[in-house]
Amino acid sequence: MKKRIKQIIGVIIGIIIGISTTVGATTIFNSKDITYSSDKTSKTNVKDSLDELYNKTGKCPEGQYCYTAPVALSDKVELGDYIRMTPTSTSYTPPGELTGCMNDANCTQNTLNPSELNLWRVIKKNEDGTVDAVSVYASSVRIFFQGEIGYKNYIGALNTIASQYTNEKYVKSTRNIGYKNQIGYCTDYIVESCPIMEPEQEDLTLVKNIFGSILARTVSGNCQRYHYPRRQFGKWGDLDSFWVNTIGGESSNSTCECECTYCGYRHLRLENGEWLESGSQGGVRPVITLKSSITINNGDGKSESTAYQI
Repeated sequence: MKKRIKQIIGVIIGIIIGISTTVGATTIFNSKDITYSSDKTSKTNVKDSLDELYNKTGKCPEGQYCYTAPVALSDKVELGDYIRMTPTSTSYTPPGELTGCMNDANCTQNTLNPSELNLWRVIKKNEDGTVDAVSVYASSVRIFFQGEIGYKNYIGALNTIASQYTNEKYVKSTRNIGYKNQIGYCTDYIVESCPIMEPEQEDLTLVKNIFGSILARTVSGNCQRYHYPRRQFGKWGDLDSFWVNTIGGESSNSTCECECTYCGYRHLRLENGEWLESGSQGGVRPVITLKSSITINNGDGKSESTAYQI
């Protein structure tokens, strides 16, 4: 009879341990209250003894559950590592009030699928434990900016578009690549109220250090120029001109043709205050800041196929 009671108690203790060490479960029993003695461990309570056995054998004792604490992304990740993170949005069409492209005979706006950009590379580790990562690819479709509205809203609009590439579970903030404290929206296009705005060069430097180039392709492998937050005023012949910029070429060759920082289409303001009907078109390449609380599920981050799963 005593032997039978001991067997029952052993089963109950095993169940309690399993419950009290389950990840995310409410602790209803403190296993440290149970003492345990064995010549195979130096610990005196069940939980620590199981943990020690696990560390010695490399596996959990048969029939038991051993808890392994999750690894924080910020503790493990290195510059250049790959991360899988899928934005929640699957469709977004920037409104004409934002880009100047009014879906008329002169300009028809494309629709983005933010969730297609789900592979990122780490470009910076921040002191607060967050991690900055840039999309490996540029968006498959191009976004159009046109005329006075497109020029005045260009930088702010790019950040609004970049905000679609988020997932609240993992992402703290988003930005268009190259953005840092520029004036987002101007009330007028004249230089006095809408000054020339140079983008932050840090992103380009970090990206080039990781990728060896600032060029980008789409997920399907096509060369893709992408928007970069820069407004500029200058001369086009004898005419005053206003333009914004994109990065990268669009040829089909292996180098994507264009390594220049600014090689985009222009918004031109010509004589008598008239804006050309043509505009600027380019893909989107966002930068995300991942939360410091993120933990790694699997992967080692060293290649696309072994990207960290979060």
